Amino acid sequence: MWSKLELLRNIDSIIDFSRATAQLRILIALDKKSLTVDEIADRTGLRRKTVLDALRKLELKGVICRKNGKYVLTDMGKSIYEALSSLIYNEKSTLNLDNVKSLKPVLYDLYTDILSVSYMLETVKILGKKGRHRACIDEIASKMGISKSTLETHLRGFTEGRTKLLKKVDDKKEGCTIYELTELGLTLYKKIYSKRGLISRLKSRFKSILGIK
Repeated sequence: MWSKLELLRNIDSIIDFSRATAQLRILIALDKKSLTVDEIADRTGLRRKTVLDALRKLELKGVICRKNGKYVLTDMGKSIYEALSSLIYNEKSTLNLDNVKSLKPVLYDLYTDILSVSYMLETVKILGKKGRHRACIDEIASKMGISKSTLETHLRGFTEGRTKLLKKVDDKKEGCTIYELTELGLTLYKKIYSKRGLISRLKSRFKSILGIK
């Protein structure tokens, strides 16, 4: 699970899932094919202008290239495609999506949800180790090796509602956006990352193995 999560994060560092839906859809649409701009637009359901913009970005990243007026995946692009396939099926399977117009509600949401939870857990871990359980978003993002805007996008769902694990504060004195643990967030940290929580989980695990109630 964790190796696949790291793989997903590595892919996310190239194709930002939080902001690059079109790029992801085009990547899946190309598969092992060579397609024109119009063919890509038809397969993805994206506007031609959106396709052209996404293709330009993917080409700059080295994910695709042009051959005889058509776009194809580079070796890097093929590796990313195969990696995404393995995350959903198994190492030998491919996505085999003849029509990727439904990609966003299915795969895109799956990838972003997994990433959001992983970034949230890492944020909780970082804040839990802080004396006041708070830190500047720049510091948190730097420790994770991702951009501040990407991290904020993934954490948005955990700063409100029932899953309010984090509190976001614009601190003018410190000149940055501060994230701090709520009571619920601190409880989560203690259950998952604190030594007491770890020992408790290990004891429960051993009792389960030994059949002790």
